[in-house]
Amino acid sequence: MDKEHLIDLISNSIISEIKDLKINEEKLIANNYLNNLNLNQLRMISKEFIL
Repeated sequence: MDKEHLIDLISNSIISEIKDLKINEEKLIANNYLNNLNLNQLRMISKEFIL
């Protein structure tokens, strides 16, 4: 799984859990944060949110 796909999966999972916040703003913040991580860090995060 590539980095962009992981970012999309994690972002969508995070956003679905944070229903009270503005989705567009939170997605932008989440994407910026996730883009700064390396692939191994993204894999670790994905295990927490996707499983």
